[in-house]
Amino acid sequence: MTKVLGRLGLAGLGLAIGAVAVLALMEATLSTHDRVDRSSITVVVVRAQMHGEEYSQTLEEMVEALLLTCRLEVSSDLDGEPEPHARGDGIFRAVLAPGLDDTNRRQLRGCLEDWTVDHLRVDVLRLDTV
Repeated sequence: MTKVLGRLGLAGLGLAIGAVAVLALMEATLSTHDRVDRSSITVVVVRAQMHGEEYSQTLEEMVEALLLTCRLEVSSDLDGEPEPHARGDGIFRAVLAPGLDDTNRRQLRGCLEDWTVDHLRVDVLRLDTV
């Protein structure tokens, strides 16, 4: 009888630990959104490179296509077209309005750096909401 109670106690303890672990994982991975000032903006600066692209594709249009695709995953819109850096070194700046909360910034960064558009590699250099 004592052996059975001991096993039931261990099983109960294992179940409790599993439930706590599932709740902790849910809290860590659940997307929660904060209120954002409607007049805020998020500035995105990326470095983009193409490899193996079609002959008629330009870096500018591929970056714009990626930003338009990824903006569908967040609650903001592009405010104008992405602007290439004056040096022509593959660096682009774009503005999204309204600004993004932490969850949407993480989601946008992931989309931009996730090889969403074939033949285009993008590194996010800056992603700030002001």
